[in-house]
Amino acid sequence: MQAITLDAHGAAPALRDDLPEPTPAEHEVILRVHASSANPGDNMIAAGLLAKEGLEYEFPVTLGRDFAGVVERAGAAVRDLEPGDRVFGVVLPAAPTVRAGAWAELIAVPAGQAIARVPDRVDLAVAGAAPVAGLAAIAAVEALEITPGEDVLVVGATGGVGSLAVQLAARAGANVIAPALPQDEGFLRDLGVSVVLPREGDLVAAVRERFPDGVDALLDLVSYVPGAYDAALRDGARVASATCAAGEGPGRTNVMGDPTPESLERLGALLADGTLRVPVQASYPLARAPEALAALETGHKQGKLAIAFA
Repeated sequence: MQAITLDAHGAAPALRDDLPEPTPAEHEVILRVHASSANPGDNMIAAGLLAKEGLEYEFPVTLGRDFAGVVERAGAAVRDLEPGDRVFGVVLPAAPTVRAGAWAELIAVPAGQAIARVPDRVDLAVAGAAPVAGLAAIAAVEALEITPGEDVLVVGATGGVGSLAVQLAARAGANVIAPALPQDEGFLRDLGVSVVLPREGDLVAAVRERFPDGVDALLDLVSYVPGAYDAALRDGARVASATCAAGEGPGRTNVMGDPTPESLERLGALLADGTLRVPVQASYPLARAPEALAALETGHKQGKLAIAFA
């Protein structure tokens, strides 16, 4: 079986074709993966950063978190899924060791955890690119408690989480503001951004020039410490971040997507009814998934980098 693995700390992720096919435990399903995507957390795992947090790596570690595919077999105790079901979800990074991932032809996934059916109107390619970023975007926008007409600054709007969050914020009635390069303007406006500001230079000054009283809410998806854009906020503004940059205090929330079956079903419904679409900048075959990880680190993003299985 083919998979993209990390075979030792310090090794480069690479394709292997000699891994055994999984067999389902009592409460697991075996699914054939059709689609996935690259996320920043995949690079963290590949770099060994979870070991620094005290988590044990059990090599070879299969990389990848997002998945969409078709159930091939079900364990004896599984009642709600059966062969042929189209499903999507997230492979949890440490259960209990860092070992399992989605970038393999066949994977074993616990039924009843981070898995749900894909709605009929949603392609597996779309479903495979959505879970990690989509759940984080939903959590972030909900944390901001947007009311119609509010000015919401989204820093990192062109990335995977950002490109989904701006759609949800615009849907909630926000006047969405985003810093961007000139080549990003059309992309962002198509997603629902109302005001595009220059990414280079003093962003806080640019916000204050356009909004002298400051903005009502901030979604910071690029900083790793709080406070980078606080001077752009009006008194009482709310802040959310998926990178732990919100800080502490009233109205400040650091978010993580919660991959429960219920939250995935909600994400699937948003994809099915057209509320949310997943922009895909590029798609890589499984064998080239390490290139997607490199592009995620060094390239300029407009949406997601997808992984397509043959």
